[in-house]
Amino acid sequence: MYELKNYMLSMQSHWMIHQPTYKAVQETLPMLTKYQANKGIEKLGVTPAKKMCKKPFPEIYTFPLFRRQWCKMMVEEIEQMRKELAFETNQDEDELRQIPEIVLKEQCPELYRNMWFVVRTIINPMIMSIWQRDCDDPATIQIANYNIVDKQQGNWHHDESADISVVVPLNTGGYKGGGTEFHNHGTLKPLPNGHALMFPSFTNLHRGLAVDGGDRYLLVFWLYDKSRVVHLYEDLP
Repeated sequence: MYELKNYMLSMQSHWMIHQPTYKAVQETLPMLTKYQANKGIEKLGVTPAKKMCKKPFPEIYTFPLFRRQWCKMMVEEIEQMRKELAFETNQDEDELRQIPEIVLKEQCPELYRNMWFVVRTIINPMIMSIWQRDCDDPATIQIANYNIVDKQQGNWHHDESADISVVVPLNTGGYKGGGTEFHNHGTLKPLPNGHALMFPSFTNLHRGLAVDGGDRYLLVFWLYDKSRVVHLYEDLP
């Protein structure tokens, strides 16, 4: 189990959030509260949080999430992690879809708790603003690594354990190549550091594009609505 070396990364606060996004979410929360209280009778409308988003393809959004300084700290921390932890593939996944990863809940619980805090206070309000649904339970939060030795590029896949996927680049410019391709939509170049790529997981077939040099570090959130899953199991005969 890895303990964070940089105490700033262990602080559960919003200092690491892109400040215009944080402000937009705070302005959005009263609108979300009113919408939920009305139980969907009235339309939500366009929230300040949604205005922070760009929409490169249908149902696929990007928005600034983390500050660049936080991303820099994270990359430095990852280099420390690699002295104690190995990026490993998930053997339960199809071999063609395996990516070297560090699963935070198991290997760095301290950072996992902070990222869950970000999910509940920032990412979920963004999801609510776009799709009007809660999706604040992590199936996993992990750091993925594409490189020419272990995993140069991804294969076509859906993120089967999630309802919503959020992928955040941490070191754009620190490697060659990369990007994301969406089936029947097109290709996105690597986003700026800290900018989130967010999309419904089951309906968007996608793959990571080849890295030609260096390590491409991504912070990956697979999110779902636990209450919906519980209700599905309760309704089973």
